[in-house]
Amino acid sequence: MPEAPVDGGADGDLGARDDHGARGGPGASAAIAAADAPGRAMAPIPHGWRERLGELVGHLCAAPVYAIARLRDARMFHPEGHMFVGSAVAIPGPLGSIGAQLEGRVLARCSAALSRTGREWLDVLGIALRFRPGEGPPLDHRPALGDQDLLFATVPSPLALLLSPFLTDASDFVGSRYWATAPFTVHEHGRVELRLSPLSRAELPGSREHRLRHAVAAGCAAWWLEARRTLTPTWYRVARIELEYPVEIDQRALRFDPFRAGLGLVPVGFVHSLRRGVYAASQRAR
Repeated sequence: MPEAPVDGGADGDLGARDDHGARGGPGASAAIAAADAPGRAMAPIPHGWRERLGELVGHLCAAPVYAIARLRDARMFHPEGHMFVGSAVAIPGPLGSIGAQLEGRVLARCSAALSRTGREWLDVLGIALRFRPGEGPPLDHRPALGDQDLLFATVPSPLALLLSPFLTDASDFVGSRYWATAPFTVHEHGRVELRLSPLSRAELPGSREHRLRHAVAAGCAAWWLEARRTLTPTWYRVARIELEYPVEIDQRALRFDPFRAGLGLVPVGFVHSLRRGVYAASQRAR
């Protein structure tokens, strides 16, 4: 039976940031990864005025981002994270083919955007996810052919970026809702937006990290991956994402790349395009 829609609203985000290690440029990264993923539908990659404007602004922002990353000796945003392995299970529905494309194993990085000290107030939380279908190489810092990276943060809209540290409950990874940065183009569905909505919110003692690890061990760290077509009000559940166990990974070598689109969800729009120059600058500084 088709999945019922969930609550709507005007949502977008400025997603969890991590640097990309592109070979031959980030635009080529998405195209090559998707084209080499057998059996996965690939939407055309647009390059209109929004994308061109985003690339220009990203180029202008690259120098200050480089300087800040050098000063921190880490990513400008989300400098430290907690790594987990999990799974994605597709849910039938009007946009269910999106979940079917992502179904399989998941590598997750949960992180705070600003603080490196574990501060649980005045911050933005993020979850970066790497989807890998079926059996294959172990989930570690090395990407594999056909991987898809999706980055989320507690920022409901780019326009709300500066307010988000005040609106986020920075003490709770598991109970928070996360949005993807900007639209993606997907075969048969056109432009879509994505978000993660928690299945439940458990009241647990201890620090934010302790509560996250306890929830993972108890099987309670799970979210609905929801999608909607842009400029429409209704969100649909397309997959269930669950974190299953922690994993130790070299995070300095790890590169979540918003342009790694091996499963056919291709990032488009101004905000995604802005990231190209910014991410490259942050990477060079490390």
